[in-house]
Amino acid sequence: MRQVIATLALTITCVLVVAGCDDAKVNADTMTAQPMIPRPLVERELADLLLSAEQVNAAMGASAMSVIQTQTSMSDNSASMAPAECLAIDGAAEAAVYADSGSWADRDQSLNDGDGFAHYVKQAVVLFPTTEKAGAFVDASAQQWPVCRQYTHLQSGTNWSVGRVSGANGALSATAIEQDAAAPGWGCGRALVLRNNVVIDVNTCSASPGDSALTIANQIADNVAARW
Repeated sequence: MRQVIATLALTITCVLVVAGCDDAKVNADTMTAQPMIPRPLVERELADLLLSAEQVNAAMGASAMSVIQTQTSMSDNSASMAPAECLAIDGAAEAAVYADSGSWADRDQSLNDGDGFAHYVKQAVVLFPTTEKAGAFVDASAQQWPVCRQYTHLQSGTNWSVGRVSGANGALSATAIEQDAAAPGWGCGRALVLRNNVVIDVNTCSASPGDSALTIANQIADNVAARW
């Protein structure tokens, strides 16, 4: 009888040990399969996300662009253009556009290539407390941008026409062309890209902006992703 009990106890122990090993393996496999979640970025990291002047020159096909202004708060050009719904298309990191969005901080730089400049860039990174809040702002922008078709710079009296807004690969982009601009013409590209809890907001202007705004925004997005 004692031998039967001992054999049964040994059998149960073996089963429990094997089951425990199987459970541990399942748990380990589950942990391995779960994707890594990036930590939210903080304000002190924002400045290092922006591209260098050399990188901006390369993206714009220029050689003499340099930083003319660095800001830690957003601009307000809402009184210099109309209609108001086109402000987001007209420029990057505008205070009125981000009002009530929940954004925490902004870092932006403007660059050009001197007097009579042929190229202009404003690159901005806007920090939100969470990825969800940043995503909500981009979603709202995707609804707002297509509303703008034409606008006017009130000080210069120039009129602008906005092309199709693209939402490819989760990034917003568009181009606005100045009507009746002197040769060789003038236009501005816009791009808005979400990465982690940062919205990348870029405005590029030249005779032929093409997809330069999106190119710069995607390069900044890579800098954000590298800070996991």
